[in-house]
Amino acid sequence: MPVISVRKFCVASALLACAVTPFATLRAADTPAATDKPAAENAPAPATPEKPADPDIPIPPAGPISADDSNFFEAHVRPVLVDECYKCHSHDADKVKGGLMLDTREGVLHGGDTGPAIVPGKPDDSLLIKAVRYTDDDLQMPPKGHKLGDDEIADLTEWVRRGAPDPRSTAVKGSSPIYGGVGRQHWSFLPVKPQVIPTVKDSSWCLNPIDNFVLAKLEAQNMKPNPAADKHTWLRRVTFNLTGLPPGDEDLQNFMADNSPDAYARFVDRLLASPQYGEHWARYWLDVARYADTKGDPSRREDPRFPFAWTYRDYVIDAFNRDKPYNQFIIEQLAADRVVIEQARRTHTSVDKMDVSSLAALGFLTLGDQFNDNIRDIVNDQIDVTSKAFLGLTVSCARCHDHKFDPIPQKDYYSLYGVFANSHPPPFVWQLPFVHPVPRDAAYLAYEAKVMALVEREKDIKQEFFAFRRTGGKDAEKRRELIRKDIILNRDINDVECDDPGAPPRSCALIDVPRPEDYPVLLRGEAENKGDIVPRRFLEILSPDPKHRPEWRHDSGRLELARAIANPANPMTARVLVNRIWQEDFGRGFVDTPDDLGNQSSPPTHPELLDWLATQFVKNGWSIKKLQRMIVLSQVYRESSGDNPAYADTDPDNRLLWRANLRRLDFEELHDELLDIAGTLDLAKIGGKSVLLSSADFATRRCLYTYVDRHNPPELFTQFDFPNPSVPSGRRYATLVPQQALFLMNSALVMETARKLVDRPQFQDLTDDSQRVTFLYLEIYNRLPSDKETGVCLDYIRSNPGEDSPVAIASERMAEANSIAAKRRAAIAAKAATHLRGNNAFQPEPAGAAFLNRTPVDAWTKLADGLFQTNEAIFLN
Repeated sequence: MPVISVRKFCVASALLACAVTPFATLRAADTPAATDKPAAENAPAPATPEKPADPDIPIPPAGPISADDSNFFEAHVRPVLVDECYKCHSHDADKVKGGLMLDTREGVLHGGDTGPAIVPGKPDDSLLIKAVRYTDDDLQMPPKGHKLGDDEIADLTEWVRRGAPDPRSTAVKGSSPIYGGVGRQHWSFLPVKPQVIPTVKDSSWCLNPIDNFVLAKLEAQNMKPNPAADKHTWLRRVTFNLTGLPPGDEDLQNFMADNSPDAYARFVDRLLASPQYGEHWARYWLDVARYADTKGDPSRREDPRFPFAWTYRDYVIDAFNRDKPYNQFIIEQLAADRVVIEQARRTHTSVDKMDVSSLAALGFLTLGDQFNDNIRDIVNDQIDVTSKAFLGLTVSCARCHDHKFDPIPQKDYYSLYGVFANSHPPPFVWQLPFVHPVPRDAAYLAYEAKVMALVEREKDIKQEFFAFRRTGGKDAEKRRELIRKDIILNRDINDVECDDPGAPPRSCALIDVPRPEDYPVLLRGEAENKGDIVPRRFLEILSPDPKHRPEWRHDSGRLELARAIANPANPMTARVLVNRIWQEDFGRGFVDTPDDLGNQSSPPTHPELLDWLATQFVKNGWSIKKLQRMIVLSQVYRESSGDNPAYADTDPDNRLLWRANLRRLDFEELHDELLDIAGTLDLAKIGGKSVLLSSADFATRRCLYTYVDRHNPPELFTQFDFPNPSVPSGRRYATLVPQQALFLMNSALVMETARKLVDRPQFQDLTDDSQRVTFLYLEIYNRLPSDKETGVCLDYIRSNPGEDSPVAIASERMAEANSIAAKRRAAIAAKAATHLRGNNAFQPEPAGAAFLNRTPVDAWTKLADGLFQTNEAIFLN
């Protein structure tokens, strides 16, 4: 039985690690390139007829399989079945043993002579799981003591527990031996087609061509769009959409009083020019880029922190605010270093005299999980994030075999592997380039002295290791002592880079190896099973001339890859980005799977509109802001969310866009809304180091700046559907769980927001209770209350006698409360600091240092707190 092999990995397995291979010592002979498919996977039509199903055991029809389940099967189940089971239980077997066929879904469910192989959802009742566990001496698979590894048994068990989702089916003569779906003729692989703007019956409804495309679909179904939402609703919708914040009082008053024809357009232009636009939209891209402030699984001696991850986050914010052309955005994130070097050569300028701030963009590649320094997994992660983010393709599914659904052969995977395997980050953090020139002031000189001392410590430890090895390395205690020294050194290095006031911001950059080379295909993904060496080049399916693809011989090939992706003729790139933007503006994209527009995706709801927008996007210089402006100024964006029972029956998912979709605010939007209403949100400071969830800064900075631990993200975030920071996430899947409501009911953040809201002078100066209710509604809901709502609120206030003003408490009690609060703050700070250096389970209290007020609340504060609990406060209409 072989040890755990790389064949087990695909997209879904990017969270796991294999054998440790230090990045710096990787050799060409140790790394990847493509294989011919295993014989079982290229099987012809069955020569041995499958046993007919027992009529007493009906096989349920295959249902839809989620992308996650499909990836899990391809990464963890199919390789085991192919390697360990097919030789005795497939159509290619010389003799099918026990009548059991495991190479099709139907064969697994039908089973063999002893009955069904599995009971979906019940691994303990499944014969297959019983057999691989070796719990029965008379039923053991594989036989003769060749028991599967524990991880493989666990994978099969998990597969059955999930209900045994299986994308395979009985082989049909004449079907494609490689790809599912329609293969190369899939819509997203075809060129973007110029579109004629449709003619519609109700042309007066349309504000721009987007509306024509949407209305044409509706009219074809004899449907009409909802009427426009009122100005209050549109204002709140567009302000949250573009900035992630509620509209301010002045915005509300000015917009409601402005009846000019261009009132909507001028307001949108102001939002797009706001620095908060870049902060908000950067968060969506950071999800796609699997951004985090820690390494996930670093090597055993490394500190888990990325000291300068935040410089990549700030690059993304700046890129959105500057409306950096998207094609340039792509190229910089994949090859900013090569662009700088190319410009230096062309202009005969020294690199140290050039603006190298764009190097921060390379955090896109370098800030993923470090997989215990396993180079193969690191490169696989880089291929995965690049192909999903820019191309909407799951290329890493071809790591162990040809892609099962899309026309991506394994050789193409290892062509890209060669691109990324020829680049690596500098070995030491102080070798990373500065984001901006650094003045050699006193703070920097003090920092530099600390770095030099650490360099000397590092040299001394290396000398000690060398001397230890010369003595034979037999002393276990000495070995442990040296390892401890190395671990402490790594921690101290990151302490200086993270905390020293003179530490200059650095870019998490890559450098190419001096002599780049091509890599072999790893047959079935196994490191010891090498196939042909393949050249570095672009994907065949997306190349203009697949038969004559240029090979990238100079440097790593990252710049050539970036330019191939950003080529206007590439049919995927613009479509993928337009789909992402549309999704965030409407709550749902043209395609539901923004990271996968391949054969597994559903057809776009409005293919003509998608292509028209993709064409306009490229024509307008790849400008995301111009695309955004066009979308939010359309009539379809103005629609109300009101229900229409007849339409809801015809189109329950609103795929035709006859109404606006309701969506819950992301946690970042909810957090920022609360701080904004409380008047504590600091909008003046853009960028900078990440802040701890437990710190007082969490109560003043936008949630975007919260420190994200990849190994242990804040529980509060995950309760509100924050995505896994170890994998690209183009879409957050909203859940409704009790913890979300409990947070709003019990959080000190919410209560302090209510307290600060009613303490504002604008509220305190009001003498009429009805005006106070109106003030709260305008601040929280951005609209006026109805007479009924005002009456209910006033009844609540009157039901709390003696609580119409804050209640003072005795000074002794206040002093005691503050003393307890101070101790609690100190404990939180100590735990949070320890938390950064390890992978413990400590989850600090949100902004614990800022929200420890023990003063009793009055009726108005309780009312404000209650208004925050409603759906209207946390949903976007």
